[in-house]
Amino acid sequence: MYNGSDLNKEQYKAATFTGKDILLAAGPGSGKTHTMTSRILYLINDLSVEPSSILVITFTKDAAVGMRKRFNEKSEIPLPVAFGTFHSVFYNMIRESCRSTPPIILYDRNKSEIASNVIRKYLGYEKSKDIKGIVSEFLRAVSLYKNTLDKAVTTDSLRTYEADDFQETGCLSSLFPDMFKYYENIRRKSGLLDFDDMVYDCRHLLLHDRSFIRKWKNRFSHILIDEFQDINKAQYETVKLLAGTRSEIFAVGDDDQSIYGFRGSDPSILKTYLAERSAELMYLSTNYRSVKSIVDASALVIGENKNRIDKNPHSIKKQSGNNLFLRGFNDRICEYEYIKDLITQKKNKMAVLFRTNIEMQSFAAFLTTRNVPYRISEKMTGLFEHFIIKDIYSYLQNIYGEMSEKSLNEIINKPPRYIDHEYIIGSGGNLETIIKKIALGNSPHKHEKINKLHALRKDLLFMKNISVKSTITYLYKKIGYEKYIYSLCKDDNKKLEYQKILSEGERLFSEAECLDDILGIKEKYESGLNKSRKKQDPDIVDLMTVHASKGLEFNTVIIPDVNEGNFPHGKMPDEETISEERRIFYVAMTRAEEKLYLFYQKGSENGKNMPSRFLAPLIKKNMHKKENGLSQ
Repeated sequence: MYNGSDLNKEQYKAATFTGKDILLAAGPGSGKTHTMTSRILYLINDLSVEPSSILVITFTKDAAVGMRKRFNEKSEIPLPVAFGTFHSVFYNMIRESCRSTPPIILYDRNKSEIASNVIRKYLGYEKSKDIKGIVSEFLRAVSLYKNTLDKAVTTDSLRTYEADDFQETGCLSSLFPDMFKYYENIRRKSGLLDFDDMVYDCRHLLLHDRSFIRKWKNRFSHILIDEFQDINKAQYETVKLLAGTRSEIFAVGDDDQSIYGFRGSDPSILKTYLAERSAELMYLSTNYRSVKSIVDASALVIGENKNRIDKNPHSIKKQSGNNLFLRGFNDRICEYEYIKDLITQKKNKMAVLFRTNIEMQSFAAFLTTRNVPYRISEKMTGLFEHFIIKDIYSYLQNIYGEMSEKSLNEIINKPPRYIDHEYIIGSGGNLETIIKKIALGNSPHKHEKINKLHALRKDLLFMKNISVKSTITYLYKKIGYEKYIYSLCKDDNKKLEYQKILSEGERLFSEAECLDDILGIKEKYESGLNKSRKKQDPDIVDLMTVHASKGLEFNTVIIPDVNEGNFPHGKMPDEETISEERRIFYVAMTRAEEKLYLFYQKGSENGKNMPSRFLAPLIKKNMHKKENGLSQ
């Protein structure tokens, strides 16, 4: 018998409740994993439920492994309870039910090949045409539809592509339904499936395949789902079909922590589930992670959201001294310097959380120049892998170093000068040679091209004699690189991203004085990035995006750049976007156990920096503390 002596009243009530589906609204640090594993033991020991008829679904492999480990530690003997992610569970169901050959995993390269054939068929492109960007956009739309099952949302997501992007054949949004059917026909005939298809195809089989339905519907008497707020419509519909009317669902989630809208998750599904399954709503209100001031402040922030499940979280941790700090800085460098001082002064489990990967890389580059160690565990593309930083670096190499065919080829058409690659081959990187080759050839508009190359040669010589910082400004403004980059933007969010990269490129190289310095900055940054992934010292600060921090906790958390445009992200976001952005900020705040620092920039060259609207309730209630000059 399971006595539940290690559970509080709310946890015990949820773990032992039977006869009805449950939605357990579990806030941050409330012991949801402990409650879920306790419930499994209760079902087996007290209700004599067959262990093999219990299915536990998580969203990540690490979570599934961790949940199984916690359960095995509580269980006296090994028990065949099934633990897995949505994708692994549904994939295994499909594989076990295959009548002939198992499905073949469809990798990105193969998906791109199929998508290319679809796009060429419907949009009339020749094989020589580069359609990489359109292929990527089409596959993103395919994934979005398979996760949301909503054609309207999917086609709306494609409307940033204008009709003239597709010659005279129409636009991607209007052709998508037919293109999707054709893509699926090729995929299924070939026996292929990708990550999204593991759910999408399982749902299809549970709807239409009688043999599959007989084998799997009601196969599990109890289905427990972790992080239910991250579920998308396809996953939810598949779970409903799997459960039928006889299986009990125990869903654990917190709609305030739903932050994966970009991949189709929808927090409104929690309320849909309550209504459709007549589920019992229960709460885990006690926060064992954070001190009272942090719990109260984060609750005040998230309370601004509408259409959420109301909760009343409270902390049981003792609090001493100042725990919540707010400060504005005149510029980013001042902000970064202050954070660096905090990192070097405090020796405890600390994390700096960023809204985007770009901000994280920017700060990592700054710490590298100051010889401050850090750790980045999540996978990411390095700053010097971004095409804008690559372009700036190539320009600087051509200006301060020796021009080669390779280095010249990387910049000669950025911005466009319409110089064919054939003229660069065999030139040795010499602009005069290229000019002569064009003059002797039959290239269209050759006089215009020659004039552009004369201007480029003059600009490169001029920039060679000014500072690196002035060179970058000249590159952006006089040469027109900045205007060229903005011409590549399809929407305001992409423009905001590129603005930040341009600004980071300027900051990154501003302290260089010669080519050796430029090369050294790149080498030092990449070396620091590689070393950061290997560091195990608990006193080293962790740098990560908010999304990567979900499920983790730290003694001290620092959130920089809490400004409009970053929190919430983008320009003029709609109400739905603001709600998700507020949830992202809430998740960041609730990673902190003892101390939380919220920093923003209050000044800039153009005076446009504004503190985030998410800080307003904290300032209004005067919930932050003042220490060491920290103030609003």
